[in-house]
Amino acid sequence: MGTRRLVSLLTIIVVLSVNLALAASPGWAAAEKGPLNLTLNQAVSAALGNSESLKKAEKETERTEELRDYRAQQIDFTPTEPAGSALVEVPWSNLLMADLTWRMSKKSLTSEQDSLALDTCKKYWDVLTAYEKIKAAEASLSSAQRQLRRSRAGYQVGLVTRTALIAAEVQYSNAQSNLNSAKNDLDKAYAALNTLVGLKPEDRPVLTDEITFTPLKVDNLDTEVAKVLENAPTVWLANENVTLQKYLEDMSFYTGEYRPYLARKIEVEQKELDAASTKKAYKQLTRSLYYGIKSLEEAYAGAQEGTRVAEENLRVAKVKLTVGMATPADVTAAEKALAEAKAASYDLACQHAYMKLAFAKPWAYLSALSSSATDG
Repeated sequence: MGTRRLVSLLTIIVVLSVNLALAASPGWAAAEKGPLNLTLNQAVSAALGNSESLKKAEKETERTEELRDYRAQQIDFTPTEPAGSALVEVPWSNLLMADLTWRMSKKSLTSEQDSLALDTCKKYWDVLTAYEKIKAAEASLSSAQRQLRRSRAGYQVGLVTRTALIAAEVQYSNAQSNLNSAKNDLDKAYAALNTLVGLKPEDRPVLTDEITFTPLKVDNLDTEVAKVLENAPTVWLANENVTLQKYLEDMSFYTGEYRPYLARKIEVEQKELDAASTKKAYKQLTRSLYYGIKSLEEAYAGAQEGTRVAEENLRVAKVKLTVGMATPADVTAAEKALAEAKAASYDLACQHAYMKLAFAKPWAYLSALSSSATDG
């Protein structure tokens, strides 16, 4: 999966209709007749349609729009004179605040869609990573099994000590436990994904979108940071609160009672400080995500080199086996090392893909982190 497709995924889902996921729901029933293939885009679409939280957020936009319209109906004129009475200022301030609440509810809905899409991607890739870990655990068990057989045979003829035999038995037992743990992790990963997309916890859809590692390309980091500040709902709200407070600064009676000018002026300054703090936090987060991605790319390059070394070691082990210079156990050990190296590389590739999406929309990343902490 290329960078462009990954980065554009969260943008695409924002405009998807919930009906798209609902229309796809008969596919879940059809899964009983055969294996269900599930692409990443299908998973995201289904998760959007299955989310009760999103449905509630949609209702919230409808509710706040009704309240905004009601406030607008209470004002049948636009004041042309300076504000100076509660009869004028209270309805007007109520409309301003109701309008901001309505617009924010729409921003919140989009933000929640972004967060859900990001979370679905992570859970989709968690399943793929779990499969790779099972492969590594199976290779490890095979190696431990051969080593145990070898140790038992050697012990019977006096070539292996009892201590070495016990060590081989412990290694085999640990390998079995690790495989069982890896299978359990796969079950948990599937259960988490299935809950999002509306499948039964025991279902095992075939995930058809594999990860292809593609480095993040950024021509100008400052430009990317500016894009985040322009699109982040939290930054938008902070700026809008400043604008609202500046309107209210000119209204002495917008709460229904007199508010001193200096207090109103300070309230504007407080909102401005909040906005500056929010922007600063998003700047830092965006840059932190970027450098984190670059660190993952370095780690992935190292893991790939480790995989190449493991592949060469396996090739050499097989050659030695054919000429009697190595044992089947040596080959199995090399296969184990290769499987583990591939699993490590794959895990880094999945982390990298996830962080690229987080870099594109950090607010979704923050929301996903918050949700994970709450669920935990």
